[in-house]
Order: sequence, then C-alpha cells, then structure tokens
Amino acid sequence: MVKIAVVSIIYAIAGVVSGAPSASPMLSAVSDTARFSWEIPQGGLGSGTGFYAVSPAGAAVFIVASTGTVVILPNYRDRLVYQGNIAARNVTFTLSNIQTSDAGTYTCGAGGALAVIQNCGQKLVVLGKPTTPGRPVSTTPVYNQQVTLTCSSTSTTVPADHGLTLTYTWQRDNTDITYTSPGSPYTFTLSSRDSHSYRCRARESQGLDSEWSQGYNMEPQYGPYQISLTPSTPSYTVTEHQALQPITCSALCRPGCSYRWLHNGTVFSSGATLSLGQADRSKTGSYRCQPSNTHGRSDSVTVSVDVQYPASVVVLTANSLSSTLAVNESDPVTLRCQIDSNPRSVIRLLNGTEELTRADISLTAEYRLESADCRQRGNYSCTATNNIGVPVRQRVELLVKCPPRLDGPVAQQLKYAARLPGNVNLSVSVLAYPLPTFTWSRTTSTSQDLTGSSSPVSDISVTARLHLTNLQQQDFGDYILTANNGEGGSVTYTVSIVTEGPPQIPTQFRDLDNATTSSVWLSWLPSFNGGQPQTFLLEHHQFGTRIWTVYKTYADTGKMMVVEVTGLTPGDIYIFRLHAKNDYVDSSRYVLVETRTAGDPPNQQKLETPCSYTGVIAGSTVGTLLLTLLIGGIVLMVLYRKGYRPRLGHILTETALRKSSRNPETVEMDNRGYSSLDQINGPVQYSNLEESEKQPYSQLKIYENTKADAAAVASTYEGITETPPVTYESIKPSPYQNTGAHFQGTDHDNK
Repeated sequence: MVKIAVVSIIYAIAGVVSGAPSASPMLSAVSDTARFSWEIPQGGLGSGTGFYAVSPAGAAVFIVASTGTVVILPNYRDRLVYQGNIAARNVTFTLSNIQTSDAGTYTCGAGGALAVIQNCGQKLVVLGKPTTPGRPVSTTPVYNQQVTLTCSSTSTTVPADHGLTLTYTWQRDNTDITYTSPGSPYTFTLSSRDSHSYRCRARESQGLDSEWSQGYNMEPQYGPYQISLTPSTPSYTVTEHQALQPITCSALCRPGCSYRWLHNGTVFSSGATLSLGQADRSKTGSYRCQPSNTHGRSDSVTVSVDVQYPASVVVLTANSLSSTLAVNESDPVTLRCQIDSNPRSVIRLLNGTEELTRADISLTAEYRLESADCRQRGNYSCTATNNIGVPVRQRVELLVKCPPRLDGPVAQQLKYAARLPGNVNLSVSVLAYPLPTFTWSRTTSTSQDLTGSSSPVSDISVTARLHLTNLQQQDFGDYILTANNGEGGSVTYTVSIVTEGPPQIPTQFRDLDNATTSSVWLSWLPSFNGGQPQTFLLEHHQFGTRIWTVYKTYADTGKMMVVEVTGLTPGDIYIFRLHAKNDYVDSSRYVLVETRTAGDPPNQQKLETPCSYTGVIAGSTVGTLLLTLLIGGIVLMVLYRKGYRPRLGHILTETALRKSSRNPETVEMDNRGYSSLDQINGPVQYSNLEESEKQPYSQLKIYENTKADAAAVASTYEGITETPPVTYESIKPSPYQNTGAHFQGTDHDNK
C-alpha cells in the first residue's frame, strides 16, 4: 500500500537552486509514500516546451518533454510515478519508500540548468520521533504556591528548517493531566501536601510522540498544620503552689518545625514541651503553642490555666486615706476596699459588726456616707473571702468631730423629781467628740455645791453628774449644765428638779397602719415619769359601744413602745386610750387613737346574706330605721339637756368615721372644760406641764382621767358609768417590746 502524506501549512523554504516552492510542504514519515503536486506559474515555461524537476541535493529527478513524455532519472526510477499534465502546467508525482535523505525542497526548471522557474516546487519534510525527554526538573514545590515543571526533548525531523513545533504532555501518577496551555515549562498551583510522581513526553505538531520520561517524585513543602497537644485538656484549674503537668506540642511540617509557647500573647518559652512546674498566680492565663518553619507559622488551640489563690486586701481607704481619717459631722465619707483574689471574693464593708454593703463575686466594694454622724465614729473594716484559705480583714479608723448634744431621751434626763428634805442625783448623757468638759450653774442662789463630775461611757459619749443632798425648797427649780468640746461653741441644757407627782402623758401615740383582720400595731413615746417608775394601761372599745376593755399593762422602758393588739374583729373600728401611772399617783389625762382592722365589717357581711322574703324584710327595715331615729333623737335631746355636749359630738364623730377610710387621722384634744363641738379642733391645754414640755401634738386626743385606778373599778367615760373592763389573757405582747431599739425619728404622723 502506498502512503501519501499531505501538508496544509505553507512554509518559505529555499532550495539548492534559486527559486521557491509554490505549494505547501509535504510531510511524510520514513518508508511512507509522498505525493507531490504543484502548479507551474503562468509563463514559467518560457519559450521551451518541457521542464525538469530537481531534488534537494541538486540532482535531476525526472524530465518532462514538450510531447508529454516523462523520463525518470535512474536514482528515482524504482520509486517515482509521474502523474502530471504539462498542458495544464500541473506537476504531480509520488515518491515511495521515503528516506530522511529525500527531505528537502524539490524545484523545477525550463530547459537549461540555470533556467529555474520561480515559485515552482515543493518541500518534503520527513518526520522523525522526538528524543525521550529527561527527568522533569522542578522549582521548589511549596503547598498552595505555584510550581513549574520543565520537560526537554529534541526533534529528529528533517530538514532542520521544517518549522514544526514540539509540545509536551504530562501525567501525575500515570494519569493524564488536563491543562489549557500544553508545553514546557508546566506551571500550576500545588494543591496537595502529598507526594506525587510526574512524567512528560514530547510531540511534534502533526508528527510523532516521544517516549515517556522518567518520573519525578515531587514532595511538596508546607508550613505547620494539624497541630496537636498532649494531653489535649483545654483548661486546668489548680490551687496556687500545686504542680502543673507538662504539655507537649506537635505539628506536621516540611521541612521540620521549631516550637515556642506564648502566654497571654507574649513569648513564654521555646521548645515543643511547656513545663510550668509549680503553679503561682502569675501563671494564670492562656497558653498557645506556635510551631513555625520557612513556610509559615501557626497557632494551636488555647490552653487555659486558672491558678486560684486566697483573697488579700490590697487597700482599704476612707476618703482615699488608708490611715485614721478625721472629718467634721455632716461631711461625706467614701469607704473603698480593693481585693486581690482568684476567684473573685465576697466583700463586706462593716461598721463594727454591722454590714454596710456587700459585693458578691467582685474585687472592689464601695460605701458612701453622705453625711457623717457622730455615732458613726469607729473602726470600719473590709472582709473578703473566696473559700480558698481563711477570710481576710483590714481596718481603718474614722473620727467624726461633733459638738455636744443630748444622748438619749430628753424626758429622762432634763427633769428630776424629789421630796423635802431628800437627795437627788442629776445625770445627763451627752454625745460629743472630742469629749467635752462640763460646768454646773444656777441663776438663783443655792446652798448646794455645784461641783459636778463626769465619766466617759464610750469614745463619743460621756455622762455629767451632780449630787444634791438635804434638799430645801429653794433648791427646787432649774439648773444650767454647760458643755464645751471646742466644736461649734458651748451648749447649755436646763435640768429641772420638781416635786414628785403624777407621770406626764405619753406622746406620739399612733396606729402603725399595718393592721391584719384580727390585730393592729400601736406605738407611743413615754414622757416624764413624775419621779417614780411608771406603767402604761392600754384600753379599747369597739365602735358603737360604751364598754372600755382593758387590754394590757406595760412597764416603761424609757424608749419608743411598739405593741401588737390581737383578738380583734375583722373590718371593725376601734378606739384605743392610753393612760400613764406611777406609784405616786395616776396621770390626770390619757390619749386616744382610732384605727380599724382589715377585712369587711360584720354588718356588711350580714347584708350580703341572701333572703327570699324581700318585701317583709324591706318593711321591717324601714320600720326599724324610723323607730331607731325616733329613739336616737330622744336620747340625744336628753343628753344635750343634761350637758353632755362633748359626748354628743363624739357620737356624731363616730357616725362619720363609719363612713371614713380604714385608718383616719388620729386627733387630739384636752378633755377639760369644753362644752361644744367647736372645741374639738382647738389647741391642747397642758395645765400641769412646764412650758418646755409642751409639744404641738395637735392630732392626739387627750382626756382627763376621773379615776385613779380605772382597771380596778368601773371606769367613767365623760360622766357615763360603764361596766368594769375585761382583760384578754390570750392577747400577746409586742415582739418589739424591750428589745433595746432606740427611737431615732420624729413624729412623722404628726407633721
């Protein structure tokens, strides 16, 4: 079979003789048959009628006569077959068993050897197999970076100016690689850290492939990854001075990595193993392993180390001073405590044992005294604990300078009762800092020695004393006590000696407005006891009744009295009266207060009871109402004629109170000598009190007590004889009585 190679690419090839090919090069492999074909240019034959073909070596190949006769030269006779047409100026022939020596440009001439026909001929390219490429060469392969592989081969096709191009194909692990720009070098981004074998081969365009090159084993380099810690525990909590186990870090790297450890972002140590040894608080924080090589650096997961330690007080300050602080009364004082602990502590700021403020899970606590008081002098402390170790405490001393003032109830200090010719000890407690000096004096003459004494009770309290003996009438009256401590000038107090007598009426008698359905709370402030220990008798009666019931007798504590009255009816109005007495004589007056228990009144509950006999009940109700009004009018008229105008006013007041709120305002009046309702709201007359004792308690009722012992005999309420009071043995005393609590406020209800 004859093989004919045809080429469609035009090349400019110069032959041995002058002239140029007029047809595209002919490509043929060794031993194949090549078919040549070209056209003789118009006028190329000149005047001659024949032409000849010349081989690349310059020897004649065949001659065509004008008659069309073809003469094939001996060297080509066995391989060449002419097929052209001279009339059409077509030169066509085949040449079999192509050899590399046949390669070159075939030209044609007209008649003589020098009569070369221009642009007449064709080049024969004999294809050869490219040489086997050498082992591919690579730039340093780095993961995720570009790498270049180079493949090199040599063409064996002739002639050398054949113009064909060598290209290269690649395989990775014997699998073809698809890429858009084949050739050498081969550049791509390395997307795997694994090792792979690469090889290549050369191919000539429209030609033959070379053999595959030897494989190139590529081992990519890469920065650290897959970082692991041993042990893999993410956090450690230890107590200070305990041992911490070492932690080893490892990572995949090519080339190998170096290691360092960071503590809270700062380099702590080098090497793959973190050795913390014995834990101390400075080692608390986060740790990261950081492996690195020439291709990068990476961080491990964070390991948290929590070294816990007991609390310690960093600083405790009062107004930023950590030593003793002295301030004037009413100055502000800020206490601030700063703690160091892990975990955070419970911090308490204390005045002695009294907790001022508390901060939980904190490192600071702050408390502000907006206006320092003399009683707030003392040692202030800060305590802290976090349940590790023992609690800690630190103290700071606060001194509050204040001018002298009475320490304790005024009624208990500034009035004393005595008999002729007895003795009396005057004692006045004063609060001041620094402690004051005292001077006793009197505006009128006296035979008594006025040299007193004093004794400190505490750092801010002192008691001034004056002992008087064998009292005479001229010794009764007022004495002046002067106190001075250099703060705000001297202060004087008038201390009175009076003849023993009945106690003064209690003050600030009130309902505390926290009633239940069966109880109410009352309070009062004891007054001067008349020179003898006093007690208080508490009585009450329900609204609409005339019977006073003795509730309980209370001993004087010298402080605000707070009691609970139990066993009462829900929703009912009660009037309470309070009477003071001593061993000498009863008080001539008492105070009243009105209150109401919680819940619905009994009469309202009865009205809500269903009844089917509506008409009968309605008629009965109307009749009863008319009868009641008639009788009531007669009674009121009789009472009025007999002079009971105050009682009439009280009855009318009770009727109005039935319609009022649960806790109407407490009212106060003197029960002596008034005869009309217009006097109810008039000022109180204290006929038996000194001017210094008169206080504007304009809301309390004060009545004259007409019997010395209301509990023993039938009591008289404004001239009306009543049944002797009933004592409720089951009623409990106030849980606040005799607790030692000092009343420090004012009469808020009477403002």
